[in-house]
Amino acid sequence: MFSLPGTPTLYYGEEIGMGEDLEADGRMAVRTPMQWTAGRNGGFSSAPPGRLVQRVVPGACSPEHVNVVAQRHDPDSLWSFMRKLISIRRTCPELGWGTWSVVEQDQPQVLVQRCDLDGTAVVTVHNLGAEPATVEVPVDPGGDGLEAVDLMADEVVTGESAARVVLDGYGFRWWRVRPTGDLAIP
Repeated sequence: MFSLPGTPTLYYGEEIGMGEDLEADGRMAVRTPMQWTAGRNGGFSSAPPGRLVQRVVPGACSPEHVNVVAQRHDPDSLWSFMRKLISIRRTCPELGWGTWSVVEQDQPQVLVQRCDLDGTAVVTVHNLGAEPATVEVPVDPGGDGLEAVDLMADEVVTGESAARVVLDGYGFRWWRVRPTGDLAIP
């Protein structure tokens, strides 16, 4: 979603992987108290649980297992990952303003996208399948002296015309393609 054209939208609780109360009627399933802590009522309210407009999500997605406080202190949490994606999106104007295109390649389960803007680009590679896949991704097909910087690791990964990318099942890579030595961050 963050690599596609348009404005990415997160709904209440998605940034922490908050579940829904599937026993609730209709839209009330998603109108549950925000899970701020592992404490009573998820830290949403000090009221007795029976006085809440909607109960806290029960089961594996309850506040004891999914809450903001725990995820803010875990660098491997969904909240930390979403924060990283938002930061990348904000520092890469190519994603919001660039010319978007799909890059052809041989693996049908892999989506390669490129967003070009003012001499730089962001290339995203997503394996939408469960099986590992290897693809050849053009980085500098015109030989213009471009390099690719891994946006998740902030390191230069290639200075070649193309890169061979090995992806795990459901794996992904995001690169900023820029002139070699360019000071664009990242």
